[in-house]
This record gives sequence, structure tokens and C-alpha cells, in this order.
Amino acid sequence: MKQIFILRHAKSSWDNRDLADFDRPLSMRGENDAKKLNTFVKKKIFHIDKVLCSSAIRTKETFDLIADGFRFSIEDAIYSEDLYFGSVCNIIDTLRRLDEKNKSILIIGHNPTLFYLVEELANERIQKFTTCNLAVLNFGDEWKKLSKSKCKLKSLYRPKEIKI
Repeated sequence: MKQIFILRHAKSSWDNRDLADFDRPLSMRGENDAKKLNTFVKKKIFHIDKVLCSSAIRTKETFDLIADGFRFSIEDAIYSEDLYFGSVCNIIDTLRRLDEKNKSILIIGHNPTLFYLVEELANERIQKFTTCNLAVLNFGDEWKKLSKSKCKLKSLYRPKEIKI
């Protein structure tokens, strides 16, 4: 069984309105939510083989704060603008090209793309996918066969609901 972890970046700061969207850092709340999620995933003992992260500042900062919980080296993550500008189809195509040795993958990116990705892969409606939400999907086939409706939404974690 393969697992796909889908994480929306934590809350970003709007303190500097002159920054481009791509360059916005995390807010204090975003940092706190990411730290809380880090503690939670560390207790869950999730294992990640590969990380694909948007190259936007807020996604990088989110991963920096949660990498320890996933026991994954920040330097080994793959950062891509495709996760900033890309579509659900782009992400699914990327996942289809994964080596079969990768049994679990973490994707860190942005809405609305990640919201639609979770819904399409699981063929399940979720009410919302707010900042720092983590969806865990199970997939029982080869990566090259990944398509819409082929996954099962196992869990959806929201920092507001996490008890540590």
C-alpha cells in the first residue's frame, strides 16, 4: 500500500503588501500551526520516501518546520515551481513517474490545486482544505496507474483539531 501525504502550506503573512505572492513568508500563526503539526506527525511516526515541495517561500518555510516530524532531510526535498503554478493533472503526471521504490510521498503546495487533488484522487468531497491541513491517502497500485478516484482518503488532519 502506498501513501500520499498532501500538505497545504501554513498561514502566510500579509504584513508586507509589496511582496509578490510567491515571496510571502509564514505568519506567526502559520509557524505555530506548522510546529504543532510537526509534533503531531512525529508522534504518528509517519515514514516519507520522497518530498515534492513548491518553491514558494511559505511552502519551503512550512516544510522546514515539519521535516523533523517526518524524519526527512530538508536537503533531500525536491522544490519545484510546478507545484506553485501547476494543476491537478500536472501533479498526477508527476506521481505517475515515481519509482516504485517510493512507497510514500509528501506533496507541499497551494490551494485550490491541493483541495481539488485530494477530492479527485479520493473521489470524495471535503468541506475545505485550509492552511496547514494534511490529507493522507492510500493507493494500492503502481504509480503509473494512478488516476482520479483510485485513492482512499484515510485521514485529514487540521491543526485546530489536533490534540497534543
